[in-house]
Amino acid sequence: MFSDYAKILLSLAGGIGIFLLGMKFLSEGLQAVAGDKLKSLIGMATNNRIFGVGMGLLVTGIIQSSSVTTVLVVSFVDGGLMTLAQAVGVIMGANIGTTVTGWILTIKIDEYGLPLAGIAAIVYIFSKKDTIKYIALGVLGLGCVFLGLLFMKTAMEPVKEYPQFVAMFHAFQADTYLGVLKCAAIGCVLTLIVQSSSVTIGITMVLASQGLINFHTAAALVLGENVGTTITAILASLGANNNARRAAYFHSLFNITGVFYITLLFLPFINLVEWGLGTLFGLKDLEDIRNISFGIAAVHSTFNIFNTLVFLLPCRSIAKLMESDTATKILIKLKLLRNEVKQPVEMEALLNITTRSPNKDSSYIRFIEIETRIQRVLSYMGGQLKTGMDNLNHCIENTETNSPEINQIFEMEKHCDKIKTKLMAVLTSFVGSEETAISSIQWRIASYERIFDYFESTSDYIAQVAKLRLRVLDNKADLLDYQKQDLIKLNNQISQAFGILLSVLENTAKYNPQMAENHEKDFAAIKNTIRSTRVAFWEASSKNTSNPIVNDSYSNMLSSYRKIRDHLRSAGNTIFGIDKD
Repeated sequence: MFSDYAKILLSLAGGIGIFLLGMKFLSEGLQAVAGDKLKSLIGMATNNRIFGVGMGLLVTGIIQSSSVTTVLVVSFVDGGLMTLAQAVGVIMGANIGTTVTGWILTIKIDEYGLPLAGIAAIVYIFSKKDTIKYIALGVLGLGCVFLGLLFMKTAMEPVKEYPQFVAMFHAFQADTYLGVLKCAAIGCVLTLIVQSSSVTIGITMVLASQGLINFHTAAALVLGENVGTTITAILASLGANNNARRAAYFHSLFNITGVFYITLLFLPFINLVEWGLGTLFGLKDLEDIRNISFGIAAVHSTFNIFNTLVFLLPCRSIAKLMESDTATKILIKLKLLRNEVKQPVEMEALLNITTRSPNKDSSYIRFIEIETRIQRVLSYMGGQLKTGMDNLNHCIENTETNSPEINQIFEMEKHCDKIKTKLMAVLTSFVGSEETAISSIQWRIASYERIFDYFESTSDYIAQVAKLRLRVLDNKADLLDYQKQDLIKLNNQISQAFGILLSVLENTAKYNPQMAENHEKDFAAIKNTIRSTRVAFWEASSKNTSNPIVNDSYSNMLSSYRKIRDHLRSAGNTIFGIDKD
């Protein structure tokens, strides 16, 4: 008897494992093919809530994972690219989009799962083209999903012969309100454990198709699974700001409220689903094991569509209420929000960027999620360099050795070192990952690494100019007037050229090919300025005897400006995609 139980449980575990692996491959394959457009699609969500719902539905339908969509939405809100009012529409649409999986599972092609997975695996292994390779990965995942479903059904077939097992399943029946709540709680807990409503929907269909649970019980399980799936967004928001947390809490509020009133109206809701399937598809008896899978998929879709219609009108008001001072104070007391201390934007971004996504199995989607934050930090770093360049003018003109401008330059250099160290560690974590092996992603990762390196090196040479200026002053000397004028002219020329580049980086100026051409011309002109300034310095030095420390420091300052020019030019070439050293 024990060996029979062990055989059933091990076979069931194997089927669930293959199903989980299939969902992973399916989602990651689709993400890899469509991932570059995910951010732009979600970012298209405007103040039109219906359009936002449509975007959430479309993205989730494409990538087959509402968890990924909601995590991306949370990161968008955290990055300031989306307001909470815009996010709620996308979140509701994602809940509808995830119901597509249930309908896919109703397709009766279990026996074709193995050949489908086998052919797709061969294409995936031998294909050289990224697009074909990851389409094959998605098909491989779909094959594994159906194969896992078949194994689960096969494993559960003998269960009906054991009265103990049957009695255990019959202990949970949705024939009373308490019974509905108990079944919903089980569905919630199961989804919390596996963090995938698709898997729990599959398990529910298997149990129902074997006659171990009836349609009412399966429907109650599905309702609970909608609550359990909200844990992913909650986990994603833990390291984020308060507004991102509010987006995750709305996701939970949306599902919990919906489940609450649907459980109160459980029988009318079930009657509505039965009437709809009977009228539209002629499926009259949903207790029939041949029809029950369609009933489960219909319950999942009907619940989320109906709940979205209920929330569609008040969702913006709910968002405003969650952002109100009164609600914020209550949530802070409940420790659901935190007292946000105003800190430098780069520190906030760094704290968030090092928080690992709950989608730990997908390096690709984790990169997509944090790319917005990488760009934020990069823009901040560029702004710090621009401020450092402006502060150099004050340092060159004045003779103060402990001015706020000089101190800010050295603080800027420390910040840039810290940013580069942390960001390089984050970017390096993606190197070698199969999901990020797509050429476009590899190129973006390498580009970010180069730009951070160029910017950090620039900060070092800005600080070096300030140190050389202090060296002159510490020796009770000063630069000659023409030297100060030449350095200020050179500094302003570099600062102006970098300002144009920074506007592109911060998206305040729209990129066009002419800007890349002007970038090359501007930095070529800076090179000529440095050359002519050095020639003039040599000629002036040969005609008079100046302080050797002044001349040496000035010469080294020109060399530092040449290095600043070289690094900023290279950073610009990377940003504009110019293939030059």
